[in-house]
Amino acid sequence: MEKPTPDPRVVAAYAELLASFERKGYPIKTDDNFAGTPERAARGLDDMVWPLARIQAEVDEIMSRTFRAKYDQMVLSKHNICFGVCPHHLLPVIYRISLAYIPKEKVIGISKLTRLAEMLARRPVLQEQLTDDLAELMCRRLETQGSAVYVQGLHMCMAARGVEAHEVRIVTNAVRGCFKDDHATRTEFLDLVRTGHPELL
Repeated sequence: MEKPTPDPRVVAAYAELLASFERKGYPIKTDDNFAGTPERAARGLDDMVWPLARIQAEVDEIMSRTFRAKYDQMVLSKHNICFGVCPHHLLPVIYRISLAYIPKEKVIGISKLTRLAEMLARRPVLQEQLTDDLAELMCRRLETQGSAVYVQGLHMCMAARGVEAHEVRIVTNAVRGCFKDDHATRTEFLDLVRTGHPELL
């Protein structure tokens, strides 16, 4: 399947960015490795940041396809690796996302939890907002007893620049409903997530 043509405005912006490399002394006009870089970079950005309308449409599609199930225990999908960019520097972020809910009457396909995490991560959004949005989505749209999200992020804006703290991982979590009201339920979720939790790079 052929990928769509990147937005010419984004290509032009990357061409300007590449010109700044020339001002730093790099031979962008004579080094073949830079040939076509603006177009490739624009396609790469398209892979990292999805159109908001596409995300909203896919979320609506997932939430419209639920199943009735006589099940009132925790459903947990953990250690989903997702990618996004931070809105402050537009640099990549690698996430490890665990998310759970306790159904009332309906559930979604098990792969759809991973899909929700992947979709919402591909926005230029703060990790804190991503975490909260996922918890809210599962609690309200899925009409659950409660939801919980645990996110670990490796931010290139910290690892590759600034403080260059490549060993630092940012951890956020959000809870709704029974996960917020019941300490035992919240503790069970955190214990399950942290057990056998692999390192993020």
